[in-house]
Amino acid sequence: MDLNFSHPLRAELHNELHARPSLYFEGDTDVWHVAIVDDNRQPCVPSCLSSLEGLSITQQGKHGIASCMDGRIKWELHAEFLTLTFVTVPSEQSAVPPESFLKLCALVEGQTIAAIHVRVRDEKCGKRTDEPNADCVASEVGGGDAEVHSNFRLDQNGFVEMILFNKSLNAYRTGRMVRRLLEIETYRMMALLAMPVARRTLLELAGYDRRLSRLIAHMQSATKVDKALLSEVTSLSSDVLNFSATARKRFGAARAYAEIVASRIEEIREGRVEQRQRIGTFIGRRFQPAIRTCHAAERRLDELSERVRLAGDLLRTTVQVQLEDQNASLLAAMGERAKAALHIQQAVEGFSVIAITYYVIGLVKNVLESVSELGINTHFAKSLLLLAIPLVLFAVWRSIQHIRGSHPSLS
Repeated sequence: MDLNFSHPLRAELHNELHARPSLYFEGDTDVWHVAIVDDNRQPCVPSCLSSLEGLSITQQGKHGIASCMDGRIKWELHAEFLTLTFVTVPSEQSAVPPESFLKLCALVEGQTIAAIHVRVRDEKCGKRTDEPNADCVASEVGGGDAEVHSNFRLDQNGFVEMILFNKSLNAYRTGRMVRRLLEIETYRMMALLAMPVARRTLLELAGYDRRLSRLIAHMQSATKVDKALLSEVTSLSSDVLNFSATARKRFGAARAYAEIVASRIEEIREGRVEQRQRIGTFIGRRFQPAIRTCHAAERRLDELSERVRLAGDLLRTTVQVQLEDQNASLLAAMGERAKAALHIQQAVEGFSVIAITYYVIGLVKNVLESVSELGINTHFAKSLLLLAIPLVLFAVWRSIQHIRGSHPSLS
């Protein structure tokens, strides 16, 4: 079949189903798991892993399984952290992490955020070779086919120890169960990275709230917006925006990690162990309050951002109203000046009519005086002069009106 029409990402997307295989094992086994984070960048997979025997990789080497010394090593590169899981048979020093595994962890730049040691022990004839501590919480898992015990405390090596008593799980189910237990603790710790950010957010929000309250009080009391008020609004908005950009990223990651923890707890299908608190109940009572604190901090940050935005909108509206008032005042002043100019123009036109009439009458008078020397009656010439005054005045006024009508800009 011709598959030239396939999408270029088809194979990559399809292989996501097989990108994170589990380690499968039977019998008594020790599983050591470490999650490493780097605040500055994503951790890198040690190059030496690619040269190990029995190598099987997915996603261009981001995930892989290989043989390592006396066990098998598995690594997974996530967006923020790298996990290394080492599976080996129990030894006399099973309470101490294998030296080869510790050396491998030391090759990764970053800090350990989670470290778990799962001791898988088969029950033989209903008897257990190991006994859990009295302060452990416990749950039946896998529909009653196994039991998990842990006190969720760091031991002297810095690992959280869990004991999985296997009753009837096969190798595949055992590997998947251990994987879920490791993910519960790993993602729980990754989610809790948001707690310091939440505490800092709550402290910063108190300061931002005070600044915003002073700003709103200033806006209410000020008769007009000045440059200092505009500068304060801009500064507050910039500070909140820069702070929330970092905090929101951490809160979003915490929310996603917490959802994975809840999903994995549901997948192990817990049952009750007599006289013991269930693991899901134990984690829920101590983990969920921290997540709710992060949610509350994120919600308050959203509310503050919204209040700052509304304050900025109110200030912009105030500035716009002031500008409109100023424009109205300027238009009114321009109207007054136009009226004054019109009055002046009309006065000038009146004086112009009088002046032009005066000069024209003067010319007419000179003409009549010149004509009277030719023998015309003087009284008749004066009568003509008196008659010419209103005629000339009317003619000049009509001429000016005609000029104004021909040029609308002068009207």
